[in-house]
Amino acid sequence: MAAEMDAPTNGFTSVNNAIAHPPSPPSTIGSAGTKRKRDAKTPAPKFYAVRTGKAPGIYHTWTDCLDQVRGFPKAVFKSFTSLTEAESFLHNQQSAGGEGKVSKYYGVRSGRTPGVYTSWSDVLEQITGWKAPKHKAFKTKGEAEQWVAEGTNMSYPMSDIALESVESLEGPSAKKPKTTIRLKPYSGVKTEISPTPLDPSAYSPGSAPLPISTEDGFDPNITLDSITNGVRYKTATERALLKPQAVRPARDSWIKIYTDGSALANGQAHAIGGIGIYFGPGDKRNEGSALTGSRQTNQRAELSAIFRALELAPQDRRIIIASDSNYAINCVTIWFQKWRSNGYINAQGRAVENKDLIIKIVDVLEQRFRTNRHRTDAEEDELAEGGHWERGPAAVKFEWIKGHAGSEGNVEADRLAVAAAREARDARDAAVVVPGGTVETADVMQEVNGTA
Repeated sequence: MAAEMDAPTNGFTSVNNAIAHPPSPPSTIGSAGTKRKRDAKTPAPKFYAVRTGKAPGIYHTWTDCLDQVRGFPKAVFKSFTSLTEAESFLHNQQSAGGEGKVSKYYGVRSGRTPGVYTSWSDVLEQITGWKAPKHKAFKTKGEAEQWVAEGTNMSYPMSDIALESVESLEGPSAKKPKTTIRLKPYSGVKTEISPTPLDPSAYSPGSAPLPISTEDGFDPNITLDSITNGVRYKTATERALLKPQAVRPARDSWIKIYTDGSALANGQAHAIGGIGIYFGPGDKRNEGSALTGSRQTNQRAELSAIFRALELAPQDRRIIIASDSNYAINCVTIWFQKWRSNGYINAQGRAVENKDLIIKIVDVLEQRFRTNRHRTDAEEDELAEGGHWERGPAAVKFEWIKGHAGSEGNVEADRLAVAAAREARDARDAAVVVPGGTVETADVMQEVNGTA
């Protein structure tokens, strides 16, 4: 009969050849409200629906399913105990089992895979290690979808976002699979975006799907021929002539600042120091200056460099201060909390060294946080798993780097600090004290004595 078919020997049920009306269940099965015990020795049959893979369809064995999804980018598949559910999933419908109740929706606007997620662990997978991640928690899916769409300039209806459960490639799991809401354009979108480079010979100019790098709906690989007045593909030479446009950094991106301190003859009475602050090549904020004060030590130079960097940095931006001084970093991120509670007394019962500089830096950091607290988003507090100051839109992250180990920023900051210290030393050595306690340079004294 037409309604009966033998399953193909390769374990695959084609979408076009699927059974139109599955055979009626045996009469021994009761109503929907009753359940029949299955023989413990007989495993429940499974249907593996591959929605996105090498050959989409329904498979009867995990091995066959694995052949279709292993190595396939962003494969989407799921196992079911009924053919009807598998077919529904294959045709982009939600399974009869339902989605379950979701208490929170997380929108990831900037991350590895932007979209809406229903578990915080999934969100962490998308944002951990990602440069300038952007995410936010919502009570409803619609709010999360709208927030993500606003940040990614999506041009398709939010109502067509599909909810998918994706199984691990390691094999069917006994646990409930993680639920991920992925954003997918619906079929009504006319503009196609090609995720991979296309073979120009397979399309006439202007008819190929647009590449991901497309801007304003124009394919950068085609041009108008001035001779034929027709559209043609650009030559390799023409494509090479394209110059990258300068792009302003994202508002919420981190600014990295390298700091270093130097003290010539450190530990001796005639020691003299300098500080270096380096933002980047040609940056007007790069600075090298002499260490102020009567106490000229390397540790004070390192702390003074950090303080000066905080003065030069924008007060409303996230910054990273990279220093090769573990001492300076620990003073203003960890140790200060205990010292502040005990009046800045160390373990030996003496006053903490460089207390004045440490307090100044902590005060500046606290002022940055207070000034920008009104701009703090809820999701930023949720992600505050780093250091004490790594919170809010003006967060400050301290990063230790090994000194003199090839870091361009560290090398430049060190160069600025050493040059400033040497200049201060030379100026000191060239100065003499005249009667009355004033300081004049040796050149001035030569003029006074008539020996110039």
